[in-house]
Amino acid sequence: MDCSPREEITTATAVHSPTSTSTGGIVTAMDWSEDGVYDVSIEKILSSMREVPSGEHYLTPTELCAYDDMATTLVVDAALSFTTHKMNHRRRYIKTDERRAAAHVMDEFVKNNDFMMTLRKIFSLKSVRAFLAHQTDNKRAEFRDHLLRFLQMFSFKAGFTIEPCNRYSAEHNQGARLVVTRHWQKGDRIDRLCGVISELNPAEEAALLRKDQNDFSVMYSTRKQCAQLWLGPGAYINHDCRPSCKFVPNGRTASIQALRDLRPGDEITCFYGDHFFGDSNERCECCTCERLGRGAFTGIDENTSDSASASGSVEGDSSSSTTHAAVAAGAAATQPARVKYGLRDTDSRLNRPCWRSAIH
Repeated sequence: MDCSPREEITTATAVHSPTSTSTGGIVTAMDWSEDGVYDVSIEKILSSMREVPSGEHYLTPTELCAYDDMATTLVVDAALSFTTHKMNHRRRYIKTDERRAAAHVMDEFVKNNDFMMTLRKIFSLKSVRAFLAHQTDNKRAEFRDHLLRFLQMFSFKAGFTIEPCNRYSAEHNQGARLVVTRHWQKGDRIDRLCGVISELNPAEEAALLRKDQNDFSVMYSTRKQCAQLWLGPGAYINHDCRPSCKFVPNGRTASIQALRDLRPGDEITCFYGDHFFGDSNERCECCTCERLGRGAFTGIDENTSDSASASGSVEGDSSSSTTHAAVAAGAAATQPARVKYGLRDTDSRLNRPCWRSAIH
């Protein structure tokens, strides 16, 4: 699916700056080099970009946290008009006027899907230039690729997108979810969607993670005996006790594979684990738990029957229930005594809207 690298652009190429659109100002790569903030090599990095970056990266956990926060600010938050999850809640990544500029850039990208021009406009923002000023060319390329992973959410070719979600109280009922925009068959890999993984040692865990603040996306690999940071677009995949997809390792990233046929509008969900939301997921707020009256919905409807939850793990690895790295194979409802026949969770029934609240 990768496109071929584009030809290099000369160092004097004129680049429109979204921060100066009101005055029609134009900044050149050479100008950026002269002011000591922008380096000409960034133009070479942009011109060699691939629309779909490879699954490899060499980011440390600290770098991945910073790159992810900056990328989500510039792409996801700008498109959704609110702040989504961040690893560093205290840091202000871009200024208010740049937020408006980023929102304009994303509006244009949604319409034209011009990856090159969008990257060029993002890289012209003063905060981004300062962020990259002391980075090596390799690290700048890593940041470029991380931005591209998030831009895929709005690509015409991706087959999925991101939208607001008000279901989860842990997010103060303001979060996001991923939904498919075309038909996918069981077993298909949603190839433009991935999670980005970086292994954590104990010192990095202590330095980077804050309980109930930014530990939303950490998994533990029992095969490698270490914690792993899980970020990138895949971090927006919500949990469900009857998931639609599963994670499949792909080097330092993980791809997403459909567990059943998906239709436009279906949410991409994975199974986090049996005890991710308390003992036996007693605080789970997923659609399946709402429909079956269990988890956080236990006791709300006395006529709702219990169901055996599905469980699983990342294909090719074994992970504990404290992670995003577990998946489910399906669940069948156990009917109350003296009921000979009953409904079960079929794909057609699950495609109807949730009976208690709409998730949009």
